[in-house]
Amino acid sequence: MWTINQDNAERSQIKRYSKKHPREVVACFANLERLCLALDGGLTIQQAETGLGFFSSEGGDIYRIAQTGVAHAKETRLYVLVIIVGSSIHVLTIGDKDTQQRDLRRSREIAESIKRNLEAGK
Repeated sequence: MWTINQDNAERSQIKRYSKKHPREVVACFANLERLCLALDGGLTIQQAETGLGFFSSEGGDIYRIAQTGVAHAKETRLYVLVIIVGSSIHVLTIGDKDTQQRDLRRSREIAESIKRNLEAGK
């Protein structure tokens, strides 16, 4: 069973973004839930990447989840780290096209920290 872990998420960034674009944030997290259900149903990460239009790779184990079904929405990206061993998805940060480079850089930093902690057994 896949789990969602928000322990290392940039909570302040998610909260700020949520105040400006609440519908988009709700839609991204709903798509995260949809992803988990699909993976629990037997879909592989590769199948999810090609079959779920809101889910795409940003390189390595970092993926973005887009909002869908929101009229006149700000293009939003929820960045997550997928750990296949242990079946967990770690929420990293959220942003839009304007902050994409910063968000990816920050996501990679958080992901490396999570991986180091997992390797150290924390």
